[in-house]
Amino acid sequence: MKPQDMPTFDVLREVMATDHGLAPESLTPDTLLSELAIDSLALIELIFTLEDRFKVVAGNVPADLPTLGSVADYIDGLRAAGAAAADTDVPAS
Repeated sequence: MKPQDMPTFDVLREVMATDHGLAPESLTPDTLLSELAIDSLALIELIFTLEDRFKVVAGNVPADLPTLGSVADYIDGLRAAGAAAADTDVPAS
């Protein structure tokens, strides 16, 4: 299954397990990034990875992403915006 077809949080959990050696079953939407030692630089790297996986482009990453769930919600917003833009880019016949 391609990442674009998977729920955002599932892909985020997979990335955290692979890139940070964390047990995926221990990661929930309420898990604080600070508990995982994810600082601002690591967060930007995580967002870049998710951009690549979901083929989206992040603008200015909000500073208020305290949990894994908030990161997933941010990416979900980018995915929704990309889908909406793709729907409006269809030429009229």
